[in-house]
Amino acid sequence: MMIGIRYIAALSTVALLGACGADSCNVVPNRSFTTNINQTEHLGVYATKGWAYAQGGYVGLVVYNMGTQQDPKLIAYDRCSTVNPEAGNRVEVQGMLLVDRVSGAKWLLEDGSPAELAECPLRPYSVGQQGNVFYVQN
Repeated sequence: MMIGIRYIAALSTVALLGACGADSCNVVPNRSFTTNINQTEHLGVYATKGWAYAQGGYVGLVVYNMGTQQDPKLIAYDRCSTVNPEAGNRVEVQGMLLVDRVSGAKWLLEDGSPAELAECPLRPYSVGQQGNVFYVQN
């Protein structure tokens, strides 16, 4: 009987430790896409510390310019909240935060890391550049 309890306790510990690993935050469903980011449709993101919403990802993208207007350096995140991602709640930009109005969770716009309530960062996507056009893809 004591061996059975220890076995269950050991399995529980392994399961909990596994849940805390890097892969446990890969909670937003994967969708293949490529989205072009250009000044005509996404003017705001070309400003220093600017941002814009865009199509793509699971429930849309937020694209942020970590660089300057003259030398943009774009990063992109899925707008899907990592708190109950199966609900598909979209985060919204509020100042320098991304906010899930349903759960109250918040993330930093500059790197997508959790700021309040959320445990997992927003899902990042690769951003490339060809000439003056950027593209976000998965």
